[in-house]
Amino acid sequence: MEAITAPFPVHLLAVTSLLLAVLYTVRQLLLVVVSRGKQNSPATIHRRLPPSPWRLPIIGNLHQVITAGRLPHRALRKLAAVHGPDVMLLRLGSVPTLVVSSREAAREVLQEQDHAFATRPSLAIPTRLLYGCTDIAFAPHGAYWRAARKTAVRHLLGPARVRSYRAVREQEAAELVRRVEEDATSRGGVVVELTDVLSAFAKDVAGRIILGVRASGGSGWQAKVDSLLHEANALLGVFHVGDYFPWLAWVAALDGTDAKARRAFKEIDRILEEIIVAAESDDDDGDEVAWAGRQDDAFVHVLLALQDDLTKTDARLNRDNVKALLEDLFGAGTDAIIIVLEWAMAELLCNNKAMRKLQHELRCSTKTNNLITEQDLPSMVYLRAVIKETIRLHPSGPLLIPRECMQHTNVHSYDVPRGTRVVINAWAIGRDPTVWDCADEFWPERFIDNKVDFRGQHFELIPFGAGRRMCPGIGFTMPLVELALANLVLRFNWEVPTLVGGAPKVLNMEEASGFAARKKVPLRAVAALPL
Repeated sequence: MEAITAPFPVHLLAVTSLLLAVLYTVRQLLLVVVSRGKQNSPATIHRRLPPSPWRLPIIGNLHQVITAGRLPHRALRKLAAVHGPDVMLLRLGSVPTLVVSSREAAREVLQEQDHAFATRPSLAIPTRLLYGCTDIAFAPHGAYWRAARKTAVRHLLGPARVRSYRAVREQEAAELVRRVEEDATSRGGVVVELTDVLSAFAKDVAGRIILGVRASGGSGWQAKVDSLLHEANALLGVFHVGDYFPWLAWVAALDGTDAKARRAFKEIDRILEEIIVAAESDDDDGDEVAWAGRQDDAFVHVLLALQDDLTKTDARLNRDNVKALLEDLFGAGTDAIIIVLEWAMAELLCNNKAMRKLQHELRCSTKTNNLITEQDLPSMVYLRAVIKETIRLHPSGPLLIPRECMQHTNVHSYDVPRGTRVVINAWAIGRDPTVWDCADEFWPERFIDNKVDFRGQHFELIPFGAGRRMCPGIGFTMPLVELALANLVLRFNWEVPTLVGGAPKVLNMEEASGFAARKKVPLRAVAALPL
C-alpha cells in the first residue's frame, strides 16, 4: 500500500557518527574546490530552494527527526510548523528530501505534477525483500510497473473482481462474529483479544482471495503466514545507512543490517515458494500446507498462468516477480484491514456516544439482529463516516511511500532539483487545523453530508495517496472493513475492560513505530450479547 514509516534509531546513529565524521571530512576536503565552483555558478545563484531548518555536517537533519521523538511523522510536523508548513527541505544524511505537509502542496505533487514524481527511490531493504522491487508499491516507474499494476487491477483489484469476492467476504465476516460469540454470553461478557481476532480475520480473507488458502485452515499454515508478515514488516522500517549515505552502504554489512535482511529474505522466499508449489500441485493430500477453503481462482493461480504472458509488449512475469507481487499485495492488504479495524474499534470504545449512534444505525437496519450483508451497506451513512474519521486520524502509513523527483521542477514557488526524495506527511495533512475543525478529535459527524473522500480527489484526506502511484487496493480493502466493523458493532455491546475495583481501564492509544501505524498496545475489549 501507499504508505511507509521509517524510524531512525538513536543507537545506530551514535555508533556510526564517528566513522562518518572521519570519512566525511576527508571527502569534503577533496570536494571543496568543486563545491566552491558550484556555489558561483549561475544555476546555483538563481535557485530558490524550499525553507530548511539548520543542519549539522554529515548527518544533516537526521538528528532533528530523531530527537523529536520515535515517530517520524510527528517529528516532521513539528519541524514543518516552524520551517515550512507547506513544503520543507531536509537533508537526511546526504539525501535532499522534500517534506510535503499541506493539501495545496500535496495537490501540486500528486496531481498537477504527478508525471514528475512518479518513480520511487532505490531503498536497500525493499530491494532485498521484494525481489529487486518487482512488486507494485516500490517498483520504479516504467514498463514493468505499469504492466504489473495493470495485471493486479484486472485480475484482483478491479471492480468486477472485487464484486466476485462477496461470498468470501460474507463467509469470513460470519466466522469473525462466531469467534467472538463463542465467548460472549447474554448476561455479561468476556475480554476479547480484538487485535488477535481482527488479525486472523484479515489473514483468512486475504489468504483465500490472494493465496488461495485460509490461514487458519490447517496445522502450521497460520504460523507460516504470521512469519511472512512479521519478517517483512519488521525490516521494511529499519534504518539502512546506505539509504542516507550511499557512499557508506558497506557499513550495513558491519552493523548486521544486511545479514538480518538476508536471513529474513531467505525465510520469506522459502514460505512463498512453498505456497507456489502447493498452488501448482494437482493433489494437495498430504501437503504440509493445508488448503482449507481453497479458491481455485485466487490471484496466485492467475499469476502462475500469466508468467509467460504479462503483456504482449512489456515485461514478463518470472517466478520471482510472482513472489514479489504476492508478498506485496497480501502483506499490504492484510495490514490495511487490520489497522483500520483496530483503530476504528479503539476510537469507538473511547467515544461511547459515537458507538451508540453507530449501533442505533445498524440495529435499525435489521429487526432480527442478523448479520449485515453487503446489500445493507449502502444505507449505512454513519458507518462510512466512522471509517473516514478513523482513516483521517490513523492512516495506515502516516508517511506515504517516498517518491523521487524525475526532473527539475517547481513546487509551491520553490525549485526542486532532479533526484530529490519526496515524503508526503499524510498524517499531518489529515490533522491540519487550518482545514479540519477540532483536528485531533474523533468526530465522525464531520463527514455527514460531506463529499470529502479518501480516493485521491480530495487532498486534505490522502491516506492511500493520489495520482498514478496511488494504492490500487482501496476497492479491495474498504468492503471488508465496512462489513467486519458493521457486524462486530451490530452483534455485541462493547466496553473497555475494567481494572481491579471496577474502574474502567484507559485505553492506550499510542502508535507503534515501524512500516505501518499499528496500535502500540494490542486492543482488548469486553464483548457481550445484547439482552
